[in-house]
Amino acid sequence: METKQRRIVSMQAILKADNKERKHRFRIWKSHPLVTYFVLAYAITWLFLGLVALHSHGLIPLPSSLISPLTFVGSIGPLLAALLLTATTTGKGGMRAFLRQWFIWRVSPRWYLVVLFAPAMVTLIVMACKSLLGGASFDLAHPSVVEELSLPSGINPWFLIIPVFLVGSLLGGPFGEEPGWRGYALPKLQERYSALGSSLILGVLWTVWHLPFFFIPGTSQSTTPFFIFALGTIANSILMTWVYNHTRGSVLLAILFHNALNITDLYFPLSLWLNWQGVVAQCLLALVVVITTGPKHLSRRPKNT
Repeated sequence: METKQRRIVSMQAILKADNKERKHRFRIWKSHPLVTYFVLAYAITWLFLGLVALHSHGLIPLPSSLISPLTFVGSIGPLLAALLLTATTTGKGGMRAFLRQWFIWRVSPRWYLVVLFAPAMVTLIVMACKSLLGGASFDLAHPSVVEELSLPSGINPWFLIIPVFLVGSLLGGPFGEEPGWRGYALPKLQERYSALGSSLILGVLWTVWHLPFFFIPGTSQSTTPFFIFALGTIANSILMTWVYNHTRGSVLLAILFHNALNITDLYFPLSLWLNWQGVVAQCLLALVVVITTGPKHLSRRPKNT
């Protein structure tokens, strides 16, 4: 009987210590949410994609059945980190507020036009200018998506653009990243810094987060110079903030914009968003946004906090 009581007391002491440690950890998470967020997002992504990268170079053996799950979990690290932190530090009310951003769709129609069509329109303009100046011509009848997705011959890839867009929005990088970068990190950054400063900080961290992709064959990053990718990502971060602050903090619009950029890479043969011409266009667009809206808010309305 006495031994049983000792065991009960011992278990209670262990549970009490565990509870105290958990509360201490959550207290640190609450007091340093941004640092904790980026550490978690990086840890999840770099762990899972790091395994895939090591396997792809023959450094560690992995079953082929694990590659897709590891890649998927790694690619949604920003989303998982945001969900974990929100759930553990803000409770149900904070989680509802966080999720509410995902469904902000009542915005001016012009913003849907901007996020859905601006990347393709700018790319077409740059491609046309390059062709007129004697550069490589382009053939829109054979977009690069055919090779990227290994589509069978005889299928017109333009008929698949809507399904490809929907799948990319729901299962691709945009959904796994934007709720974290724009939905969680950006509002907290803008509490401390200007919209431009927040965009630059987030752009750098967003760029570095992609590092494992550069070591995985078949990804767009694996064939893109890091400097080009970094400039384009930082410019896109400014454009994303511009959209986010004009749409009352809509994560939905951020997801659509991110995916429109990805679809542009898939459908246009010169992949202009991943070489110097595309980066120059992105940087010029970002500069125009900063000049016309101001660095403080990147918006004609107060920034979302």
